[in-house]
Amino acid sequence: MLKITSQVKNRFRGIIQSDDGHITKVMEYKKSQIIFQAAFALPGILIEKISDSPQHIVFSERSRIARLGIQIKCEKPTVKHLSNQEILLTLTASTVISGYPEFEILKFFFTVGFPIGRLAYCDPDAILTSEEVLKAISRAEIKLPESTSVATDGSILISPRKVVCSLTQPLDKALLERILLSENGRELLGQFQKQEQVQALIIPPKEGVITTCSMYLNNHYILLQSGFELGRHLSATILDPIKTRGINIYLEIYNGSNHVIVNPMIFAKIYKAAKTSYMPGPYFQKKGIQHLSYDHLENIKTKLDNPQKQTCGSFNKSICAVSHNPDNSLKTTFLINGPKNICKIPKNICFSSQGDFSTKSICPNIYATSKLKKELKDNEFTLILKYFPNLIEHRDILDLISKGKIKSIYFFTPSYRHGNFLSQHDHNHLHDYQAFGVDIYWISPLNNSIMIHTTRDGKGYFVNCNKMSAFHKSMLFAFYGSNKKLSEQGTSRLGKLMDMLIEFWGKNIGIITGGGSGVMELANSFAQKRGILSGANFLEITDQSMTTDVDFCQVFQATCRHSRQKWFEITSFPIFNIGGIGTLEELGITLCNMKLSVIDPVPVILFDTEKNGAFWKNIKNQIIEMISADRAPEWIRHNIFITNDPKEIINIYKKHLHLF
Repeated sequence: MLKITSQVKNRFRGIIQSDDGHITKVMEYKKSQIIFQAAFALPGILIEKISDSPQHIVFSERSRIARLGIQIKCEKPTVKHLSNQEILLTLTASTVISGYPEFEILKFFFTVGFPIGRLAYCDPDAILTSEEVLKAISRAEIKLPESTSVATDGSILISPRKVVCSLTQPLDKALLERILLSENGRELLGQFQKQEQVQALIIPPKEGVITTCSMYLNNHYILLQSGFELGRHLSATILDPIKTRGINIYLEIYNGSNHVIVNPMIFAKIYKAAKTSYMPGPYFQKKGIQHLSYDHLENIKTKLDNPQKQTCGSFNKSICAVSHNPDNSLKTTFLINGPKNICKIPKNICFSSQGDFSTKSICPNIYATSKLKKELKDNEFTLILKYFPNLIEHRDILDLISKGKIKSIYFFTPSYRHGNFLSQHDHNHLHDYQAFGVDIYWISPLNNSIMIHTTRDGKGYFVNCNKMSAFHKSMLFAFYGSNKKLSEQGTSRLGKLMDMLIEFWGKNIGIITGGGSGVMELANSFAQKRGILSGANFLEITDQSMTTDVDFCQVFQATCRHSRQKWFEITSFPIFNIGGIGTLEELGITLCNMKLSVIDPVPVILFDTEKNGAFWKNIKNQIIEMISADRAPEWIRHNIFITNDPKEIINIYKKHLHLF
């Protein structure tokens, strides 16, 4: 039998759940269905729940599978299915929604190793009463569809939008493979799944429909119930925190009756998510030893800045390795780059050859990282770097990581030549380290703290360690604008806008700016004062200073300008304050990303911080002209809003997103 290893992939959702279950054996192929067995790796607490409360364990199929019209039914888990830390269950998959791929092509993916979904424990004591549901809504802790009904026992009825989702083109086997197996498969499916407005959502007998609603969950999750007479939801039954945050929350509804269903409603229950905490640390902490402090690291930096017996006259790229002595004390080893003897290549020539790592390079390119294996032998260690590694150092480091020698990496300065800014290669290297499961820390001079690298929606950020959970759970707004200072009136309007965003969306929100002065600095300052997250995507430019009072950030060299814009994709909504050419470029990229289905077509707010809307009016006129000339899609007309009134922005969100 295929062995499934357990690993926690997300510690912030507050749901007791398994890893994705994988098919271990195909038992029977039929014309329109497949019967198979799947193994689910379980954390200890879920094993206890299966023993004590198996009736509260539910199966939730992967959303991308449900969005292809496939229903997976799972047998009820019991103790008899348990073996060590796994549970082996029998499931049946079938296609139930027409217009989606036939089972003849889908069956090729239902083979050994295919991930099909997870098991989750729905704590009956965590179900919200009707009073608690209403309080959560009034405190902006949850946002439900506007037509939601709340019953006396706290259960809710969700009425989806009058929208039918269908495929824009047939999906061949190669494309289905990318959708079902690749990391960005759900996003890829969104590019081929169009939405059509209908007068009424009609589901014939024994048919199904895929539709959507808007919903935002922070500290709660929703269990969609099957078997309800007004429409039965497929087995993608759990809408959980973090992932359930947007205007396109997909609902897959099946009519199992012999009668037509018009405008279906989904019965659901709301649960409080369990409280979670996450304090990352290097492997020292995992062994019971306190991890390296900021002061300790500053002392190491002093030694890295003044290396002994330096043989390279051009670049000081000294490193430090911290490992354990036999008595469990820490051993610190310092190494310098350069050949064994003093290099005789003139400094100016050597400097001009930086970045040339070919065999024809005049520089020997001998870095301290190449000496680690000999010096540390078989010891595990934490690596501390003066600068983020270049390509040669990266190669050496990956070799040691793959052998299990390096468990965490600290660095002080992102770039030798560019100071606090990373290149595109550096961002790729960060992604590599993340893939190997190595913790990366930046001892950042921006806010004089240790920041850990983490990934959200495929984008890597450096986050203050005590803000890690908030970073992953908070809904984020992109605040664009000029580096010029606002007037007193503009400052007041921006402050009122932030207050109203908090009042409507709650405190589980945050903002991301470009990290510059003017509107960006003011927005970050307002966020800090109001106790919400503030972040920045810093860019290496000369015409503005950097605001450093941030909870999370990423840094980009000037050559990464367009790549940097992708990092704003972790936000839910863009707000464009008055700005110049840079803001205009960011607006264009945002609209283009919506057109290409890279991001959802959410309301785009053009906030005239200083005037009465005149600043932005010609932008909208130009877009309307593009639509008239068939150079832009019609829906963009209805997604751009110009205002100087914060209250109107909240009304736009309510109306456009169809929220309760």
